[in-house]
Amino acid sequence: MGGLQGELLLVVFMDDTGRAEGSPLRVLIVRGSFASLGGAERELLQLIQAASKGWEVGLATLDLPSDARELLGSASVSIHQPNTPISWPTGAFAEVTAKTSRLTQKIWKEVSIPWKSYDAVHLSVCKGTLELLPFIPTGLPVHYHCLEPPRWLYEDVLHRRLDGTPKRPLWLTSALFSRQRKRDQRFVKALLERPHSSISGNSMWIQERLNAVYGLASDPTKTNGQPPDRDAEGRPLEATHLMHVIDAEKWPMNASSEEPAALSSLPPRPSKYVVTIGKISHVKGTWATLHSLASTDLGLVHVGGGSSSDQATLMAEGKRLGVEVVCMPRLSQVALVGLVREAVAMVSHAYGEPFGLTPIEAMAVGVPALMVDEGGFHHTMSPVMSGRLLARDDLSAWHEAYEEAQNPTIRAQWSEKGREYVEKYFTLPVQLEALQCMLES
Repeated sequence: MGGLQGELLLVVFMDDTGRAEGSPLRVLIVRGSFASLGGAERELLQLIQAASKGWEVGLATLDLPSDARELLGSASVSIHQPNTPISWPTGAFAEVTAKTSRLTQKIWKEVSIPWKSYDAVHLSVCKGTLELLPFIPTGLPVHYHCLEPPRWLYEDVLHRRLDGTPKRPLWLTSALFSRQRKRDQRFVKALLERPHSSISGNSMWIQERLNAVYGLASDPTKTNGQPPDRDAEGRPLEATHLMHVIDAEKWPMNASSEEPAALSSLPPRPSKYVVTIGKISHVKGTWATLHSLASTDLGLVHVGGGSSSDQATLMAEGKRLGVEVVCMPRLSQVALVGLVREAVAMVSHAYGEPFGLTPIEAMAVGVPALMVDEGGFHHTMSPVMSGRLLARDDLSAWHEAYEEAQNPTIRAQWSEKGREYVEKYFTLPVQLEALQCMLES
């Protein structure tokens, strides 16, 4: 699907909701929480900003901290949230009893949402998001952007320590989440029984995962944003996908005048380094990335936070391996772009990454992307030669790739191809066009 080059699409017919010809689409975007303010949250906030320029946009959430609200900037958005901030349940008892799911459903019931003001609802997967579903009027189209089936329910990668060892016996973890899995399955089933509903992953990889977890058909010929085939009642017969994008203006090919000052304010970093982004964890492959740098002259700069104990463990292991490790504080956008721009490469050994914005961000600024050949990385990077997709345990291949990333000729070739690829497939106008196709199907 091609991207838009000008204004956002406007509807040019009278649809079932009674929207007048030429009037903007009215969309309610829903995400249970923005508290972690990671890549998924930031990407959704930038989508809201862009969509508000051509659509009438509302945002329903249970948790919108001040730093997340600030990222909305001057966007014209109607915000619907509880009067009192939610206190998220924690602990094993909460997991066993699905307390979070039950609590959020109760809170959503009390949130006042003017449903007649919207033509469609866009749900973004997160704890507490699907719990709004029972309160959405039956005739309102609903798109569930399931960036990934909740991994804490269906996989064990989030239940392992930094070095990969289980935090608790895996059979116990499975038992703890059994009630939540059943609730998740019920909500998804209810979604799929609604006319004009749809469910999509954020990549072809997650479209396949939706098949594995929820039993939905998965057609590999589907293009980005292509609506699902439907039955006679208008219910979806398959999963589709709606890919993530970046704001290309925030990832410029050439350094801005603000970058030098932003970089000078950062902690000291190795003279040559690779950068990895994401919370220090097993699922993000932080441990494996560090080990891949042993016997090289490269340091590791980590962005994305993590517990103080995991940071200490990572730095101690780096010292043992002879790899300098620097863990960055939360960065401004300008500082982050500059840090990536000066890196030898963007690197990730993440396990089953759903999509992976980091290689797209690296390509945008002309930096090689060196990623494990798994999950969403395989689908988003395979069409372009702007780095390498590598087998997780092929250490010699990783070392060779690190050398290639420092070769000026190879680096220049990868840089040119990467930026072109990002501008064609992974910009906000492309995503907005694809989302509108999905919402109006």
